[in-house]
Amino acid sequence: MHRRWLSLPLLSTCASAFYPYQAGDGSEPKLKRFVPYQLDEPSVPTSGVVTFDLTKIPVKRDNKFAVSNSTTPSIPNAMAINQDGSDFTYFSTMRFGTPGRDMYMLLDTGSADTWAMGDSCQSAACRIHNTLGQEDSNTLQITSAPWSMSYGTGQVQGFIANDRLSFANYSVQLSFGLANTASDDFLNYVLDGILGLGRSASDTLGTQTIMETLDEQAGLSENLVGVHLQRSFDGTRDGQITFGGYDTSKFDNNLSFTKTVNDGGWEIPVDDAGFDDKAVGFARGKTAFIDTGTSYILLPPADAKSLHALIPGATNNGEVFLVPCTTTETVYISFSGVKYAISPKDYVGRGNGNICNSNIIGHQAYGPNQWILGAVFLKNVYSVFDFDHGQIGFGTRGTSSSTTSSSATPSSSSSSSSPPPSSSSSSSSSSSSSSSSSSSDSTSSSSQTSDSSTSTSSSSTQDGQSTETTRVAPTNTLESGGGGSPFSNTGHSDAAKVSICLFPAFALAFVIGLML
Repeated sequence: MHRRWLSLPLLSTCASAFYPYQAGDGSEPKLKRFVPYQLDEPSVPTSGVVTFDLTKIPVKRDNKFAVSNSTTPSIPNAMAINQDGSDFTYFSTMRFGTPGRDMYMLLDTGSADTWAMGDSCQSAACRIHNTLGQEDSNTLQITSAPWSMSYGTGQVQGFIANDRLSFANYSVQLSFGLANTASDDFLNYVLDGILGLGRSASDTLGTQTIMETLDEQAGLSENLVGVHLQRSFDGTRDGQITFGGYDTSKFDNNLSFTKTVNDGGWEIPVDDAGFDDKAVGFARGKTAFIDTGTSYILLPPADAKSLHALIPGATNNGEVFLVPCTTTETVYISFSGVKYAISPKDYVGRGNGNICNSNIIGHQAYGPNQWILGAVFLKNVYSVFDFDHGQIGFGTRGTSSSTTSSSATPSSSSSSSSPPPSSSSSSSSSSSSSSSSSSSDSTSSSSQTSDSSTSTSSSSTQDGQSTETTRVAPTNTLESGGGGSPFSNTGHSDAAKVSICLFPAFALAFVIGLML
């Protein structure tokens, strides 16, 4: 049997620090997020067999990791999201240069920086990954401008480079970090680099982010991305990211949007959370970073304890919570008056006998009221990150996308919600009109206090009526420095400009590292 060593990184693209994570009582806040984390063997259902396509990219310096490839999307401006087969790391294949080099790029909404490993890198981690050099691309330009991302116990550093980046029917000229040194912390992760899908306020390269570049060079119909993360056990292999629109076939009903609390990152106000329709009753002021680069759900210890108190038989050992492996009820988190169910397939983790680890970890990565929602949550929804309007939309996963569909129900609590984009793209980047089932007339405002303080936002109610309405452009949008991103992965990284923004950086918390 394989023994898997998982890591839950916390890192920051702005502050140089990589903190190894030791399970503890969570009393000491960490500003970054790249943390080695070990869990027990999982409780794996034996009622069925799931088969994956396991492939490697054949290159001069092979990426040594087997991956589970998703089916190539049939719609324009979309690309497949692949994974490691364990729901820990999600990445896409992108081509750098001319004729070019295919690289596994971690998709990170927690950071705005994009970087790749360079062929001049002689570090052990680089030797088992795909690397990029002028031998691969005759259009690659490497500048003398130094670039680095430090993680405390390790780092990635090199120079700023520029080349063509081709993916999802796009080909753009992009500046990015090219690493010539990588710490051993990257030995256990699939990624050859990170695609920063965070917002520009978290960018540390001093260049345009990928979304700013796409919007300028490709003329996106809408400056947003739609993300669908696949669950490996379902065997659907339908992971997908769409640029400039979203794929309506991936979710049922309509999207519900929530404004971000500021322009620093993808952080939105939380209504509440609960288990099997029993609400915790969290006080107003909780917020959540929505991070595709994080594997687990990270809640401050007190919040994690309150949520697990509703799960019969749940106990905890420091930051790690245990739940019965036979738990079948869903956990839910609600935003803008809508509850989103989280399947026990996702929050009930590895175990030994009748007791399993909970994939909801009691760890305070930022302030005492700030959560990080990673793949454990995102596998249950379709997510839309709207750069122009500063909001995130969620749709319930469609039955065609999963062997068991997730659910979303109206919540009795009110929260801040935002108007949807001016138009929605149905299965393509071109705009097509779409209707919404819930009508809301609201505005939201938010304020953020200090680094460890809570982020608060004024709330607006959402009527519970289900009526057909045409999507209308927001009358007011967030003022931001543009769309950017802070996030790094494979080890999981986090971006947080501690001195400039309070935790507006985010991250990338990876949870993976397979050791046979």
